[in-house]
This record gives sequence, structure tokens and C-alpha cells, in this order.
Amino acid sequence: MKRIITISSLIVFVIFFNRCMNESAINNKDLDDNMLDIVMYHDNLGTHLRYKDADYASWLLEGMDSTLKVVASKFDEHRKLEVPFEQSYNKLLVPSIDKIRVALGKNDFPNAIVAYQTLTKKCNGCHIDHNIDKEIFDWTDGNAH
Repeated sequence: MKRIITISSLIVFVIFFNRCMNESAINNKDLDDNMLDIVMYHDNLGTHLRYKDADYASWLLEGMDSTLKVVASKFDEHRKLEVPFEQSYNKLLVPSIDKIRVALGKNDFPNAIVAYQTLTKKCNGCHIDHNIDKEIFDWTDGNAH
């Protein structure tokens, strides 16, 4: 009887756990709200690149990229976008993000900073193209406002 209860409990636990793992949290934020999250990651990433903190910079990069991927999958259309965000993400952002990732893996901060600065320029270029009055700052030099 104990075996049956134990086995039954394990089966119920496995089913419940599997179901929880398959359900991701729903993102009800608008594009602007998601972008605020990305800006926080971006700003802190620049600061930690300046301080040459590869571990924290890598963690921030992955958090930023993961949030960008959520935005890319969610916003295939939006009043501020001419094309799905995923297209801009893949074309404009992924190359710089990948360069930062590779440079951090080698503790190559000069190249990580150059890639970060390129990423910052691409973000600002997109904002200009879409008439978005928000500037993204380069935090690697410590002089951002």
C-alpha cells in the first residue's frame, strides 16, 4: 500500500512539475514597458564593462538579450513599428550582442566595449528612425547623463 501511495505521489508530482515547467509567465507589458527593462540592463551592462566585471556584465547581457527575445516574439506588430521587432533585433542587435558575449568570454573588455558602443548607436538609430524621443546612453566611459 505504501508503494502505491509513493508511486502515485511521484506520478502526480512529475505531472504537476512538468506542467509548471511548460507554462511560461505571461508578459502583459507594452513595448515601452519592456524597453524600460532593457534600458536598465543596458545601462548596468555599460557600467560593469567599464569596471571590467565579466561575470556581472555577462549576467546583465544575458538578461538583456532574454528580454529582447521576449519582445521579439511578442511584438510582431505595434503602432510604433513598421516591421516586426524580431527583424530589427536580428539585423541590428544580435551581431553586437554576440560580439559582446564572445569578448566577455575572453575577458576582452576593449572589444566588448566597442560592441556595446555599436549596440548603443544602433538602439539610438532605431529610436530616431521611429520618432521615439528617448536617447540611450553609453555608460562605458562614465560620462553618461
